[in-house]
Amino acid sequence: MLEKNRVQQLDIPSRKGYDAIFNSNFLDDIPAALSQWGSSRVLLVASKALAANSSHISALQSALGDALADTKLGVGSHSPYADVRDIAQRIQRHRADCVISVGSCSYSDACKISCLLAANFDPAASFDEADMEALVDRERGIADRRADGTALRRRACRLVTVPTSLSASEWNALSSATNAQGKKQHFGGWDDGGQPDLILLDPELAATSPERLWLSSGVRCVDHCVELMCNPRSGEVGYEGVGGHAERGLRCMIRGLTEYKEAKGVGERDEDGQGMEESERRRRRELLLEGISECQYGSREALTGLLIWRVPMGPSHAIGHQLGAVANVMHGITSCIMLAPVLRWQAANLSNPHYKDTQAKILDIFNETLSWQETSAADAVERFVKSLGLPTTLRDVGVVSDEEVRRIADKTMTDVWGGGKRQMEFEDVMEVLNSVRG
Repeated sequence: MLEKNRVQQLDIPSRKGYDAIFNSNFLDDIPAALSQWGSSRVLLVASKALAANSSHISALQSALGDALADTKLGVGSHSPYADVRDIAQRIQRHRADCVISVGSCSYSDACKISCLLAANFDPAASFDEADMEALVDRERGIADRRADGTALRRRACRLVTVPTSLSASEWNALSSATNAQGKKQHFGGWDDGGQPDLILLDPELAATSPERLWLSSGVRCVDHCVELMCNPRSGEVGYEGVGGHAERGLRCMIRGLTEYKEAKGVGERDEDGQGMEESERRRRRELLLEGISECQYGSREALTGLLIWRVPMGPSHAIGHQLGAVANVMHGITSCIMLAPVLRWQAANLSNPHYKDTQAKILDIFNETLSWQETSAADAVERFVKSLGLPTTLRDVGVVSDEEVRRIADKTMTDVWGGGKRQMEFEDVMEVLNSVRG
């Protein structure tokens, strides 16, 4: 039995009163939170697949009882504006005092942005996707204030997120959604209260996640760790904690994903354990839940450098955001494809010794944790992704045309992680993309 562990989301003043519960039981912890807050008008936004393939969502609906005002099942990949607007209008229509998100990062991002929009548009006047887009600062690729420079109002309702993937957006006050032109835009600020009031990490619920989604979103966390370590700012005075958190997160993710993959025993026996002795089934189930819990702890470590020290992600994230938006490739898969080639480009093109030293450290972590003898960080990342049975080329995800590749590169140049002082220019991004055409 995994021990429940309640912690403050981040060890900074702005997160006081914002907690996370590791090894949660969401069916117990949600009603307890609602009772504590006095919430009585709840909007549930939940995974359609989870609702169709398990009893978890119906059980939660029953547990909520009369407090449940409305349920929305399903949010599109990368949080389309249409879904974000729909959730915001449901919040307004039902005067929801709490939103509960159960699903992947597309759900948590959509709900965070929807809560923000519901507080900033008049419920008596309909707002459309053009109004959402008008909030985005074109230079910075982010919506955190109005055209006159005034800050957006904080959300008025509570928010609980129950993640079923490892992309870890629930830890961030900043969120992203995709407009009708296929451009991923970012909403919110660092300390504007956009983070959930409560994050529930429930390994039993997460175990229902499709294997590909869990593993690929875990690679997304690996991407968080690696890009934070590679950022030269993480080596500066005053930023010493960034590397420590990222390194711990990377070790957690490598161990946790490996345990998860072993517990699944893909190709060895039926997933339901038919033909397996009871003791072996129990062992595999315990290993699975332990691996999931390890990954969930790692997902928090993976983002700490960004959220506390404001050290940004890098080119893998910038390119990956737009690969996802342009070609409808899910979050984690974008990291499976882009992280290794970005590391290769950095090793070949950037002279700052920080990159060489950090890549050596990343390589050591992979080799030590997995008893490998790889010779480059990029090769270790690529081997790890392949060991999980995940794609590593653009062709693997159906991106084959020159026009699509150029669109991805073009949109990368105004991505929030690609703007400002960036490592790559357009031709550099094209070089990286072309190196993984497949």
